[in-house]
Amino acid sequence: MKIAVTYENGQVYPHFGHTEQFLFLDTANNQTEIVPTEGAGHGALAAFLQAHGVTHLICGGIGAGAQQALQQAGIQLYG
Repeated sequence: MKIAVTYENGQVYPHFGHTEQFLFLDTANNQTEIVPTEGAGHGALAAFLQAHGVTHLICGGIGAGAQQALQQAGIQLYG
């Protein structure tokens, strides 16, 4: 399982579409990594997370369109 958390300045960031980083937690090898979004926003973030092998997302402040994109990408949302 690979979990992504919206992240900025050492804290969980409250808005999915505006996050500039994700904290990735890989449960298979018990490692964490901070990854910049490289300017991707809203719907593009679902593809970004999918490309990084994310299976679960923890975040707040997320709209219906982004939720749908995550669902289509097979990413489980917790918010």
